[in-house]
Amino acid sequence: MSLNRARIRRGFTLIELLVVIAIIAILIALLLPAVQQAREAARRSQCKNNLKQLGLALHNYHDTHSVFPPGALALNITNGVAYKSGDTEPGRTAVGGGWGWTVFVMPMLDQAPLYAALNPNGNNFPTTANATTKTVLSVFLCPSDPSGEIVTSTALGGDGATQGHARSNYPAIYGSGSVEYVHVDADATKGMFWYNSKVRIRDVTDGLSNSLAITERKWDGGDSETRRGAVWVGKCAGGPANAGNKYANLVRADNDPDWLVNANNKITPANSTNAASSQHVGGVQFLMGDGSVRFLSENTSGATYKLLGQKADGEIIGEF
Repeated sequence: MSLNRARIRRGFTLIELLVVIAIIAILIALLLPAVQQAREAARRSQCKNNLKQLGLALHNYHDTHSVFPPGALALNITNGVAYKSGDTEPGRTAVGGGWGWTVFVMPMLDQAPLYAALNPNGNNFPTTANATTKTVLSVFLCPSDPSGEIVTSTALGGDGATQGHARSNYPAIYGSGSVEYVHVDADATKGMFWYNSKVRIRDVTDGLSNSLAITERKWDGGDSETRRGAVWVGKCAGGPANAGNKYANLVRADNDPDWLVNANNKITPANSTNAASSQHVGGVQFLMGDGSVRFLSENTSGATYKLLGQKADGEIIGEF
């Protein structure tokens, strides 16, 4: 009888089973954030690599043409008179849609066939999306942004003109003035890119390493009250009645609550939808003029941010 008792094996009690389950749950809870952080670190690294590729493409373009590409084109300007945002005066010339800076660097990104298919010359900018402008290019997409590859928002185009084109996350730094097709504000041309810009390295007197060139802008995947992202093809549509969105490839760097890095995480103010923003925690990655990539905290002061966005203000920012 005693021998049989010795051979009896005890199973797990309910309490022991619950303890084991609790320990496993705690381990999983500790592990998941680490896995997510590792994944985001990898995505952020890929985003940084995208920006570095764009920086190399910009400098290769400059080596070829002795000038950086225009931020975007504004066409059909005649006699020095053209449409400016808010104009309703008769006789103003409608500004045609223009190709974005991203199109001009495509041959430097091993996309010469796509560039040839687009054939960006004069007034042949597409008024609606087509198979070519729907081409999704990973170099223009931040992997941390889960939004769709094709823009469906009507907000970015104002009149829906950017719908259907492939998305981008990387607009160029315009300066601190209001983005317009025709410039009346001196701050408009203080950045490295604007409409019909022709900036040379020698024009960046603050130093390429102290001047912002390209940034990020996320798209929340929605419509008018969300951050709008960008499209690589350029500004879509034109004219007072069909203006499109001037920020499709450009972004302001300004000392204004609506234009700061991540725009103080605000969504509803009209301007903050176009501000530099990202899905990275705490800030946004920027390509500097020299091809390096810097991460600017969303707590960066507006005064510092504005100066970094200007290429020749004589103010050199040592630490930022």
